[in-house]
Amino acid sequence: MVVFWCLLIAMGCYAGLAIWRFAIARTHPGAQYLAIPFVGMAIWLAASLFASPAVIAVSELLRDAGWLIYFQATIRSNSKDHDFRRSIAVLCTALAVLVLMRAGASLTLQSGNLAPAMQRDIELFSVVVRWIFAAAGLLSVNYLYRSTAAAAGSGFRLTIFALGMMWAYNLNLFTMVMLGYPQAMMLAQLRGVVALIMVPAFAIGARRNEQWKVSLSRQATTQSLLFAVIGLYLVIMSSATRAAIWAGESAGDTFKILLAGGLTACAIFLVLMPRKRAYMKTFFIKHFFAHRYDYRSEWLRFSATIGDRGASLQPAEERAIRSLADVTESKGGVLLLAESTNKLVLSGTWRLPASGLSGLPKPADPQWLASLIDTARILNLDKIRLAGVPSGADGAVPDWLINELDLWIAVPLVRSRRLVGLIALGHPSISRELDWEDFDLLKVIAQQVTVHLTDAESHSLLEESRRFDEFNRRFAFIIHDLKNVVSQLSLVSTNAHEHAANPKFQASMVKTLANATDKMTTLLSRLSAGPTAGEPTFRSVNASNVLRRLMDESRQESSILISSQTECAIWADEDCLVEALGHLLSNAIEASPATAEVELSVAIVDGMVVLAIADHGCGMSPNFIRYELYKPFASTKPAGFGIGAAQARAMIIAMGGELQVQSTEGVGTRFSAIFPLHQSIEPNEA
Repeated sequence: MVVFWCLLIAMGCYAGLAIWRFAIARTHPGAQYLAIPFVGMAIWLAASLFASPAVIAVSELLRDAGWLIYFQATIRSNSKDHDFRRSIAVLCTALAVLVLMRAGASLTLQSGNLAPAMQRDIELFSVVVRWIFAAAGLLSVNYLYRSTAAAAGSGFRLTIFALGMMWAYNLNLFTMVMLGYPQAMMLAQLRGVVALIMVPAFAIGARRNEQWKVSLSRQATTQSLLFAVIGLYLVIMSSATRAAIWAGESAGDTFKILLAGGLTACAIFLVLMPRKRAYMKTFFIKHFFAHRYDYRSEWLRFSATIGDRGASLQPAEERAIRSLADVTESKGGVLLLAESTNKLVLSGTWRLPASGLSGLPKPADPQWLASLIDTARILNLDKIRLAGVPSGADGAVPDWLINELDLWIAVPLVRSRRLVGLIALGHPSISRELDWEDFDLLKVIAQQVTVHLTDAESHSLLEESRRFDEFNRRFAFIIHDLKNVVSQLSLVSTNAHEHAANPKFQASMVKTLANATDKMTTLLSRLSAGPTAGEPTFRSVNASNVLRRLMDESRQESSILISSQTECAIWADEDCLVEALGHLLSNAIEASPATAEVELSVAIVDGMVVLAIADHGCGMSPNFIRYELYKPFASTKPAGFGIGAAQARAMIIAMGGELQVQSTEGVGTRFSAIFPLHQSIEPNEA
C-alpha cells in the first residue's frame, strides 16, 4: 500500500509540474522543454499502477525520450559552443538507440511464443541494455553537471542532479539483477518512491531561470571516461559470470580462465608499454578535447617543477629543462647557455647524455643568435635534418647541434633583448607534429624559465658581492684593531730607550708584547673566508672578571678606575666581550684629559647586568650620536677610523646584548653594555 500511494502521489505531482510548465511557456520561452519529461514521468508512474508490462515498456520509452529531448533542446537553445552542442547531440542519439533497443527487447518478451533459450538470451540482453543505459545516462548527467557554470544561478544543474540520483538508483538496481541478488525485486518496486522523493528537487529546479552557460571541464571529461571504463568492466564481468553459470560448470571454468587471462594481458599491455600509453593519451586528447592542453594544470605543474617542491632537490638547470620537457613529454633535454656573442656552453642535462656537447664552448653564428633574439623561433631539428641542405635561417644552425640525433627541438631563452641560452629537448615517446598550441605554451614557459635562470644568476652574483662586502667589513675592523696594536707597540718602542733597564718597564713590556701577539693571532683568524670565522663561543662569564681583564690588558692602567663591581654572570664569549669593551675603553681614554680617570663598573639593574664605561671627556652631541656614532669611518678624532664603536656594537648585539650611550658635550660619555643575568655569583665563588 505504501508503494501504491507513493506511485499515485508522484504521478499527480509530475502531472501538475507538466501542466504548470506548459502554462508558463508563453511568457517563459523554453519552459515546455522541461514539461515533456514531466509528462513522460507521469505516464510511466500511471502505467506502473494500472497497466500491463507491455504498456510499462512503452511508458519507459516515453519517459527517457522526454529527458533526452529536454537535454538536446535546452542545450541547443542556450549553448553557443558548436562542438559541445554536437557532442551532446551524439550522446543523446546513442542513448536514444539504447532506449529503442530496451523497448524492443521488452516488447519481444511480452509477445510470447519464444523458445526457452531465446527468452533467456533476450532477458539477459534487456538487463544489460538497461544497465548500460543507466550507466551511460549517469555519466552524461555527470558531464553536464560539471560542464555547466555554477555561477549562472540556473535550475538546470539541480534538475540534472535529481535525474542523476534516479539513474544512479537504476544502475544499482540492474547491477543487482545481473548478479542475481533476490533484493533486486524489492528495489524495482521502490522506484516510484525514489521518483516521489525527487519531486521537490525537480520543482525547485523548474522555478529557476533556465538561462545558463557551459564551461567545459577537462577533469569532468576524464572522470566521465574513467567511470565509463569501470562501468564497461563491470558489465563484461557480470555478463561473463551469468554466461558461465548458464553454460555449465566445465565450460564456465574454461571461460573464466580465458577472461582472466585476457584482462591481465590488457593490463600488462597498458602498464608496461609506455609507447602504447602515450598513444592512448594522444588519441584521447585528440578526440575528446577542443584544446590539446589543460593550461591551468600545465601552469600548476610548471610552478611545482621550477619551484622544486619535491624532495629531489634538483639543480636549477635540470628543473628548467624538465619544465619544458614535461610539456611535450620529451625523454630528456640539455641546457646551453650563451657564454659570449658567438658561443654556447653546455650548462646542464636531464635524462640525456649529450656527450657530443660537453667540453669546450661551442661556436655559433652571431647573426643566427641575433635572429633568435628577434624571433624567439622554436627550431624543429628533425625537419632541419630531413631538409638535407637547409636554407635561410635554418642554414646557420650549428652542425654540432644538428649532429646530436637525440635532440628533437630547440627552444631559445630570451630576456630583455639578450639571448640567455637554448633548451634542446629529446624526442617524445610518440613522434608528432608540433602545432600552434605547442609553440605558444613552449614560448610562455620558456619566458618564465628564462626569468628563473637569470634571477638565479643575479642571486649568485649578489651572494658573491655580499661575501666580498663581508670580507671588506672584516678587513676594516681588522685595520682598526691593527692600529691599536701598532699604538701599543709604538709606545713600548718610544719608552724603551729611556726605561729599558727598569725591571718594572721590562715586565710591562713583556705583558704588552704578549697582549699584542694575542691580538694579532685573533686578527689573522678573522681573515678566514669561512662562514663561521669569528663567531662567538658562548659560556657563563663573570662580568667582574671582564672588567679586571680590561684593566690588566690596557696600556694605561693608571687612567682606569673600577668604581663598583657586582659578582654576577652573563652568557657571552669572554674574549669577544673584552675586545668589544676594549674598543670603547680605548676611545674613552683618548677622549679624556690626561689627569682624568675612566670609570669601569658592573651592576645588576632590573634583572639585567650593566657593564659601564664612563669618561670625563668632551662628550658628543645628540645629532652625532644619532647619525654618526655607529657609522663606519665617522670619527671625532683627527686620526680615528670611526670603526671602534660600530664594531663594539656589532659584537655586543651578536652576543645577545644591547649597547646604550649617554653623553653630554663638555661633561663626558657613558657607554653601557646590557646583558641578561645568567646567574648570581656568591662572593666566595668570585
